[in-house]
Amino acid sequence: MDVNCVETFAQQKRLALNRIRHALTWTILVAVRAFGQDTPKHIGAIEFFGYSGIDLTRVRAVLPFQEGDEFDLDKGEGAVNQAQEAVRRVTGHAATDVSPTCCDRQNNWILFIGLSGKTLCYNPPPKGAARLPGTIISLYDLMTDTLLEAVQRAATEDHSKGYALSEYQPLRSKQLEMRAYATNHARLLRDVVKTSSDDQQRIAAAHLLGYTRQSKSQIAALVHASRDTNGNVRNNATRALIVLVESNPKIATHIPVGWYADLLLSGTSSDLNKASFLLASVTKNSSANMLEPLRNREVVERLMEMARWRTHGEAAKLILSEMTRMNEERLAQLVKEGNVEQIIEGKKLK
Repeated sequence: MDVNCVETFAQQKRLALNRIRHALTWTILVAVRAFGQDTPKHIGAIEFFGYSGIDLTRVRAVLPFQEGDEFDLDKGEGAVNQAQEAVRRVTGHAATDVSPTCCDRQNNWILFIGLSGKTLCYNPPPKGAARLPGTIISLYDLMTDTLLEAVQRAATEDHSKGYALSEYQPLRSKQLEMRAYATNHARLLRDVVKTSSDDQQRIAAAHLLGYTRQSKSQIAALVHASRDTNGNVRNNATRALIVLVESNPKIATHIPVGWYADLLLSGTSSDLNKASFLLASVTKNSSANMLEPLRNREVVERLMEMARWRTHGEAAKLILSEMTRMNEERLAQLVKEGNVEQIIEGKKLK
């Protein structure tokens, strides 16, 4: 596959600002309308990644916000810019990502801040004219609005069929509409996600691809989309793969673990989130060969950073546990100590 290596810092800064304005992710929801502006939220935690060799105490001290402060998403872009420059003063370069994430158990924001990221090789930006009908783009937009309502209600999802179905009926009805369209237009969805020059078209197509009938061509198209230059396309495609693997563990053999191990080294928190959840599902009870791409010092360090997060670090802990087959207490001790080598070696798997 032809790929382009995209400069991480410049791209991830654009993606961070873009997410503040209009992104759909499934764990990073930054739309003010979802939560109401009459109830200000505070920052419950600020979590970092990509900080090897960086003094986090100095970084925390120069940030324009601290844990416990109110965080106003109306001024989100300004806060992101200030945080980017504050990080630059300490590290010599801007933060790769500043992402408000909702929510901790106290209904407060969590801010994820990336301090470095690997230059990843993505697909070349497509230049084709393939497009979905306007009605389907509108359906996708309606679904994102309804998703925010479902998140407010803490609605659960059923993944057993290989695609997400919410218990929240307004969202479920939109998902069933997408299923009906996707099962009859799988080829068009694959064409759009691979060839369309329009980011929004590929974002919607990647999501709807998760609602087509399970097939090797569906999985291949989603894996391809998870290498897209657009972070929201990657997010939707990887999320669809997570649901597929959860519904059918045999699909794990079609997932290129090495690529998602690389994605853990991205400078964008949504990449880390989705890659870790997919890898946690794929590597469950897996062979030593499948785990080998994760036995890289940089990858283990990143997993350890994530495992130290106070929230959203569960998938990283599961991956590390699978790599080592150590009990939880011993693994937690190694993570706390930063004992990379022992985790890399682990207990040799069969």
